[in-house]
Amino acid sequence: MIRAVLTMMVREGCESTFEEVWRNAMADPVQGSLGQAMMCDAEQRRLYVITGDWESRDALRAFERSAGRRAMSAAFEPLRESASKQVLEIIARA
Repeated sequence: MIRAVLTMMVREGCESTFEEVWRNAMADPVQGSLGQAMMCDAEQRRLYVITGDWESRDALRAFERSAGRRAMSAAFEPLRESASKQVLEIIARA
């Protein structure tokens, strides 16, 4: 199983729009996705972390090449100041 971790700093005043864009994008199921979560820092309200669990790296890559992902990224682009991504293999869960 793979976990993608996206860390984004959202432009001031764009927080609610950013959250709405993400919720709308997550309304449709994505093949290979095992679930997504959006979190924000309680003290630095503009800092968001989005995690997504995937069946495999190939499933994540298929999503990354999809039109849905391109549309979501285009909608996020004007709302964020910065973004970084990590893709990690889950090796143990408790």
